[in-house]
Order: sequence, then C-alpha cells, then structure tokens
Amino acid sequence: MGADFAPLLPVVIPPLLTAASQQPDLAVLDPDEDPESSYSAEDGWEFASVGGQQVGIRTTLLEEKCDAVELLGTYARDLGAAFLPHAAETLELLVPLFRFFFHEGVREAAAAAVPHVLVALKSGGDDAGVRQAWGPMCDRYTVALVLEEDDSFALQLYASFSEALAVVGEGAMTDEQMHAFVTACYTQMNKYHGRMKEREAARAANEVDEDDEDQMAEEEALEGLAVDEVAKALHAIFRTHGAAFAPMFREMLPLAHKYLGERDPAARQWAICVFDDLVEFTGPASAPYASGFLEPIVAALRDASAPELRQAAAYGVGVMAQFGGDAYADFVAGTALPALLAAIAHPDAREGDNVYATENMLSAVAKALRFCAPKIADPRAVLQTWFRALPISNDEDEVPFVYEYLVSVIREQPAALLPPGDMGAIAHLVRVVAEPLAVLDVPPALAQALVALMKDSLSALDSSAHASLWATIPPEHQQALQSKGLL
Repeated sequence: MGADFAPLLPVVIPPLLTAASQQPDLAVLDPDEDPESSYSAEDGWEFASVGGQQVGIRTTLLEEKCDAVELLGTYARDLGAAFLPHAAETLELLVPLFRFFFHEGVREAAAAAVPHVLVALKSGGDDAGVRQAWGPMCDRYTVALVLEEDDSFALQLYASFSEALAVVGEGAMTDEQMHAFVTACYTQMNKYHGRMKEREAARAANEVDEDDEDQMAEEEALEGLAVDEVAKALHAIFRTHGAAFAPMFREMLPLAHKYLGERDPAARQWAICVFDDLVEFTGPASAPYASGFLEPIVAALRDASAPELRQAAAYGVGVMAQFGGDAYADFVAGTALPALLAAIAHPDAREGDNVYATENMLSAVAKALRFCAPKIADPRAVLQTWFRALPISNDEDEVPFVYEYLVSVIREQPAALLPPGDMGAIAHLVRVVAEPLAVLDVPPALAQALVALMKDSLSALDSSAHASLWATIPPEHQQALQSKGLL
C-alpha cells in the first residue's frame, strides 16, 4: 500500500467501518432446547451453559469485526495523512472497543490501532483535532485500566496509551486526568505487589508443587511485562508534562517505596526506573522526594547479582548529575561516584549482561565529571580512570554524551588524557574511538568529529608507529570503518 491506494479509501473504508461496528449476535435458550434446530454451528454459532441456560454467540461475525478493526489500523499506519478524512470517525469507533469483552482480538486490535489513527490525524495537520479527540479518549483509557482484570490486555492498553500520549505531546493531560491515571497505575501495581507477596509466602511455606511453580512462573512473566508497560506509561507522562506531573506522582510514592524495598531485583528495578524518570523530567523539583531513593540506588550499584538493576541505578545517577542540580551534586560526587568506579573496575564488568550496566556507569561518570566536577575530590584522576575503562560499544543510547564529552576533553585539555609521547594512551584512544564507529550507528556529526580526533592523534607519528597502531584495530573493524566511508 501507499499513496496510490489513497484514492480507493472512500470506497474501502465505509464497509470496514460498518463491519467494525457490528454487534454480536446472541441467543439464550432453555436447557432442553436444541441449538442446532435454529442456530447451526456451520453458521458460526457456539453455545455454553451459563446459569442453567444455554448462551450462544455467533463467532463468525466477531471474526469479521476483528478483521475490520485490524485493517483500519493498518490503513491508518500505512497511509498516514491520506487517512485523515476517516480518522475522527475511526477513533470514535475504536476507543469504546477497549471494553468489548466478546472477543479479545477485537480489543487488542482496537488498542493497537488508536495510536496509528492519531498519527494520521496529526500528520494531516489537524493538531486541534488531535487534542479534541484525545481529551475523552484519555478518560476512556483510564476507566478501562481501572476496571481491567485481564493482565494480558492491560499491558497492551498501557502500551497503547504511551504511544498515543507521545503523539499528542506536551501538556496533553489535565491535572484531573493525571491524578486519575496515577490512581489506575497504583491500583494495578498494588495488585501485582500483593500477588508477588502471596507467591513468596507460598514458596516459603513449601506449599508449591511442580505444577504450581510452572503456573506461578507464567504469572510472573506476564506481570513482569505489565509492570514494564506501567513504567513506560509513567515515563510518557513525565516526558510530556515534566514538573507539572510531580504533585500527582506523589500518590505513587508509598507503593514505589514498597517495590524499592523488595528482595526481588525486578521489583526494585521498576521502582528505580520510575525514580529515574522523576529526576530526569522534573529536575530540581524532584529533590523533596530524594531521601526515599538515594540509598537504595547506591545499594543497587553495588549489587553484583543483578546487572539490569545496576544499569537502572547507574542511569539514575547520570540523570541526577545532568538534571538534578545542586540538590544532588554532593550525593553524586561523594557517594555514588565511588560506587560507580568500584563497579567499573570489577574483573567481570564486561562479561555477559554486565557490559550494559558498565557502559551506563561510564556514562554516569562522564556526567558527574561534566556537571559535578567542583564537588569531586580529584577530578583529573577520575577522568583518567574513566578514559582507561572505555569504550562504549554495546549501548548505542550512551554513545552521544560519552563521546561528545571525550571530544571536548581532548580538545580543551589534551594532556589530561594524552600526555606527550605516551604511545599507550594514543593506542587506547584509537581503539576507544574505532570500536563504536565500527559496530554502532554513531550520529554523523559525532562520527566525523571522532574520525578527526583519531586522525589528529595519529598525525604526529611516523609511518611505522602509525602502521603499528592501526594494526591493533581488528580487521573486521577496519573493514566496517571503510565500508561506512569513515576512512
């Protein structure tokens, strides 16, 4: 599909809207009645015994409805602005389907389609229409989430909300809507916390057999996905509302502190990620809440058993340094920085999943040096330790800040990292720069700056030394650099 299909939409969309609007055919029969006499299975009728009666539903019609909803989402996604004439009517149809309990596929297709239709509405230049549609839609999301009992659909609904809010943008929610949404999140997360404690108690009492354990593992996996989507939804609100969301978020604090105190690393990680967002998007306005999460973040940095937990904690220290201001500077420089450096120096720092935590820690150290240097006892020594621990070659998100900082340091104070005549330092710089350029997608302007930095460092060497250093770069990295046109 594409622009060539757009002229067909006036023909295609009305039948789809009609099919997507169909209501289910239902029948209620006495126990002694024969369904096949009037409601043939060949016509799609299925019956079940409910409360002493036979209740039937025609499933073929539901499949048609589901297919129509899916197609509406597909057309909106693929055609963008060309879908604009049908966007408002489609949204009016889709959102009530969040509570269409007769067919899970219909609900899932509706939740997936809504963000695509909003994008079509916005790409067509109708920003006012987006805002107008969003107000009641936001309320419907919240009501659906408060009432939703199906964890599988709840996580899809949270994901849909996050995507939709990102489309609408800044200031999309009123204070009342943010309060209502936080209440929905609190309800959901409190339910998951209660289930987690029940499972812990059952295991501690040895009341779990193999079948129970399998069922609990499935529940934990599903709830883990749902918890992640709640965090992403809160992240979306923080990103679009900043400090205005902080007063409403206060209602989540008791529950977030509960999660922060759990033994389960995944529970603590959820809480730390939420507090990371609080600091990143509200800045100094987050300081009144800091006493409840600073010590747990340091403890997480030191937890050798949970790389993802350390990664979340390291990210949090980085945003404290970058966005938290003076309220966090002493903590970052005096308490968190030593823990970061100790973890980076661990022999297993780059083994397996540890590498992502370590690279987030390197980013956090760079931010501490950049924004909290006056509070650091010996910033030059920390800078050199940080440089020796590079490169960043796995976590693409951390590359821009880390390497822009590296470029600025070498330009402004080259002797701090590259003492005159120190071939080892130059060799390390070449490897540190070449590796991410070879294996990651580095932003073009930064890539050119890094290539220039590498060439400048090599320019003073004779041809023999130059060739010797270049030979330390693995052949596959050399080929990658050449194929990207960086050499």
